[in-house]
Amino acid sequence: MATEAASRGDTEAFHDLAWRTLQKGKRNDTELMVLLARAQSVSGRPGDALVMLSRVVDLGVSPDIASDPDFSRVRALPAWPDLEARLAGKPAPSAAPSAPSAPAPSNSAPAAAASSAPSPGLSFSAPGVEPFALAHDAISRRFVLGDRQAHRLLIVDEVSRNVVNYVGAASAGFLDQLTAFTIDARRGDLWVVSAAGEDAASESVLHKLQLVSGRSLLEARAARTAGPVRFVAVAVVPDGTVYALDTHGPRLFRLRPGARTMELVMRVDAGGPTALAAADEGTLYVADAAGLIRVDLTARAAARVKTAEDLSGFESLAWRAGSLLGIERVAGSYLVVRLRLDPSGTRAQPRQILAASPAATVGTLAGDSFYYLSSEQTIRRLPLR
Repeated sequence: MATEAASRGDTEAFHDLAWRTLQKGKRNDTELMVLLARAQSVSGRPGDALVMLSRVVDLGVSPDIASDPDFSRVRALPAWPDLEARLAGKPAPSAAPSAPSAPAPSNSAPAAAASSAPSPGLSFSAPGVEPFALAHDAISRRFVLGDRQAHRLLIVDEVSRNVVNYVGAASAGFLDQLTAFTIDARRGDLWVVSAAGEDAASESVLHKLQLVSGRSLLEARAARTAGPVRFVAVAVVPDGTVYALDTHGPRLFRLRPGARTMELVMRVDAGGPTALAAADEGTLYVADAAGLIRVDLTARAAARVKTAEDLSGFESLAWRAGSLLGIERVAGSYLVVRLRLDPSGTRAQPRQILAASPAATVGTLAGDSFYYLSSEQTIRRLPLR
């Protein structure tokens, strides 16, 4: 049906049917992905087509589109030379888009390590946004920014710096409050948690969206026997299992690949949990009002991370190479910090302050960089070593 729509020139029907074909086909079917990219290009969505083609190349396939008229709009994009080089198996003609490093902050603020000096920043225009989370998609070179006040997700393009609505509550079926989201870069999915109600009447939903388009793919809830649920954080492990942190209990729930109902994993002795990070498929870290907790999923056991410092106030967490990174609220300021852990994962070295902000901020780990919102409309990059 998709190819029939294409042959008669009905580009919108071609696009919708190609999406449906991809959803019904095998995961990572590159032939269907190229079909969708073709439909995206001819229907006026060349940016989406570029992202889809990048994912095809990541899977080891290089479609011949250099002279295909259906992809003329893609070839007109500023980012086309990079993709063209990847299709030919050559180095990209330009370096990755990151601003040059700036000097370390002055002594009036907590000093960052020289190896992690923040970039001058990516400025954008989005007045009135109340950010609650940030994520970065390296393939599309876009940021996903959560706006709590408007119950929506925005896209900030890293190259053009344009800001567009990605998805809102009405189209995605979000509940009253958006509380967290994370990207599964391996599978091209965005996992979002939303909540409604308070105390005994609270409920939450885990939403799966197609990262490239924002299309809703799945909604999952805890079983009715779980009682009131309020998810405040979400994390994905390498095998695709999604974990959500519930403030009631508090408890950890998970959604296994292919499942449609959240299952209770275990209760965690935490007071006021705020953030969640996955170290691997068997280890999670939870932040609460008293500090950090290491959770051993195999043993269904939890232990406090020990240190001489106060580890309370973390509003986000991420794991990288034996360290935890995140945003910590300390005495009215917001710090981007790194905590190196011992091999057991239960004892932390003195924290390293990478950056500081007097205003509330959100951040995200992406590869070898940590990005954070240093002001209402500036995203800065911290290179990590």
